[in-house]
Amino acid sequence: MLSALTLNDQLAIALGVLGLLFLLINLLLLKTKQAKHIPEPAKEAVEHLLHLSSEEGKRLVVGLGHALTNTSFDLAGASGLSLQRALLKRSLFNDHPLQSFSGDGTLACLSRMVVHGAYRNALASELFSGSLSQLSGTSPLAYTASLTNYIPDASNAGLLLAGQMNPVILLALDMADRHSLPAVSAISSLSGQAAGFIANTVNLMGEDVFNAAGKLDQRKSALASLSAQDWLRIAISLGLLLGAILKMGGMLP
Repeated sequence: MLSALTLNDQLAIALGVLGLLFLLINLLLLKTKQAKHIPEPAKEAVEHLLHLSSEEGKRLVVGLGHALTNTSFDLAGASGLSLQRALLKRSLFNDHPLQSFSGDGTLACLSRMVVHGAYRNALASELFSGSLSQLSGTSPLAYTASLTNYIPDASNAGLLLAGQMNPVILLALDMADRHSLPAVSAISSLSGQAAGFIANTVNLMGEDVFNAAGKLDQRKSALASLSAQDWLRIAISLGLLLGAILKMGGMLP
């Protein structure tokens, strides 16, 4: 059956099996020993906003993006949900609860379910309010305008952007600069990341965009998944190097 598959299909299957194997190994290792602390730019940047929010008794504002199902389904648009969940676990009973904004109807519903689940798991369902996760607009411009209008509130401690966004988000980042509001952008789209470079913000890129949630959550499955990704990247790099050597040696067609 495998012989009927193309070389690319066989490589994809092999990489998938390797990924599952690395994940299983790391889960077993985490059960026997505590993972060492490794400084992570993503974790440290978000941790700073969390501490700032707790110490000053202010709220943390989270923008979850505006692209999950508006144009075409893009799983990267949901990257902010896992970060929102991790933040909620750490700030559920702060003076001001976490406030999140979505620019996509489906994303807003999922975000509200995450918030409701966090309060329910903490046996504090009575503290849940639908206003903690708002649909702020169904287009990129409407979403950004609503988020920008909310930034000048004096009770805000910081702004965190996570998910798919386009360069118009620069308006929100510029407003944060004008009010000296610390901001972290973990935007998965390249055009949105470009806006982060212009603004005075901590701009996470590459794997750091997705690492922050796993590092903050500290669940064994999340940490094992991140470690498995590292091992898989090493395996892919070694495979590419070996393939290049075999190609130059004339051993591969």
